[in-house]
Amino acid sequence: MQYTTASQYAKFHGMKSLKEVADMTNQSSETLINWYKKKRELFEVVIIGCVITKRMREMEQEVDVD
Repeated sequence: MQYTTASQYAKFHGMKSLKEVADMTNQSSETLINWYKKKRELFEVVIIGCVITKRMREMEQEVDVD
């Protein structure tokens, strides 16, 4: 799939929004957009890390409930 924006890329891979990624990484949305445009591999690694971190947190919460 061809993504036209950083936000579309993040959402497709399981994030709620680019703001969620910005909050998790302490980077501005503008920085993330620039990485998407000019440092795509870095942006992709950041998204992968955020998706994995988000899923791990969800799993930890599920365990804590049991």
